[in-house]
Amino acid sequence: MTKLASHQACRNREIIGCNWCVEGADWYCNSCRLTRTIPNLGSTRNIMLWRRMEEAKRRLLYDLGRLRLPLASRTGEQLAFDILSDEVSPILTGHLSGLITLNLAEADDVERESRRVAFREPYRTLLGHFRHEIGHFYWDLLVDGTTFQAPFKLIFGDQAQDYQAAINTYYSRADRSYDRSGFISEYATSHPWEDWAETFAHFLHIVSTLDSLAGLPLSLDERARQTLTDPYLESDFEALLALWMPLARSINELNRSLGMSDAYPFDISPAVKGKLHLVHMAISAFRDQQSLAA
Repeated sequence: MTKLASHQACRNREIIGCNWCVEGADWYCNSCRLTRTIPNLGSTRNIMLWRRMEEAKRRLLYDLGRLRLPLASRTGEQLAFDILSDEVSPILTGHLSGLITLNLAEADDVERESRRVAFREPYRTLLGHFRHEIGHFYWDLLVDGTTFQAPFKLIFGDQAQDYQAAINTYYSRADRSYDRSGFISEYATSHPWEDWAETFAHFLHIVSTLDSLAGLPLSLDERARQTLTDPYLESDFEALLALWMPLARSINELNRSLGMSDAYPFDISPAVKGKLHLVHMAISAFRDQQSLAA
C-alpha cells in the first residue's frame, strides 16, 4: 500500500481548483470534507458554480479558524454543508441542526442579482450567505443556555416567538419600510434569530475586511496598527469600530468613483452597534472559556 504524503493537494484541486492541502491520509482538505452533498457534476455550469461555492466556504472557514471557533456543536455534531441545485425542485438556503444548505444558483451572479432586486436588498453575496447561515449555527453554541441568553432577549428580542409564523408575516408584508435605526437590514426584522444571524455576518464582514486592511501599504496611527495586529482576536470592540467606520465610508466613496454601488450599503446605528458588541462579547467569552479549559 502506498503511503500518502503528510501534506498534499486536496483531491478537488483538479476539479474545482481547491487550493488547500490535506493532512495525514485524507484525500480531501478540511474544507471540502465538510461538504456532505455536492451538485450534479454532469453540467459544466454546475462545476463552475460549485467552484465559487467552495471558494466562499474556504473564506468562511478561514474566518472561523482565526476567531478560534469550533466546527462542532456542544454535543459533538460536526458542521456540514449540502450544496444543491434546484434543477429538479426548489432549494431553500438555510440551517438546521448544524447542516447548512446552499442553493447552487446563489453562485450565479445574474441569478443572485435578480433575487437581490426582487427582494429589494441592498446587498446579497455568496459569502454573505455563508456568514449569515453560520450565525444560526453559533447562536446555539454562543448564546443558547449561556449567560448571554438574557442580554440577547433584551437586545434582539424573544426568540421563543413562533419562527415560521414570523417568517411568513415578514414575506407577506406590503409595506417594506422598517426601523433602520434598530436593525442592520430589513430581513433582520423578521425574527430575533435572523437579527442575530444578520448581525453575526456583519461582524465577520468587519473583522475580515480589517484583516485585509492590515496588509495594505497605508499610513496608520499606533492604535490602529495595534488593532490590525489581529482584528479577529481584538478585545477592544470600540477599537474595531473606530477603524471600521471610516474604512466603510472610504470603500463606498471609492466604489462611487468607479461608478459602482456601495460596497457596504449599511449604517451602524447605536442600537446595531450594541448588537454587534454582544456578538463580539459572546465570541470572546467562549474563546476565553476554551482557553481556560485547555
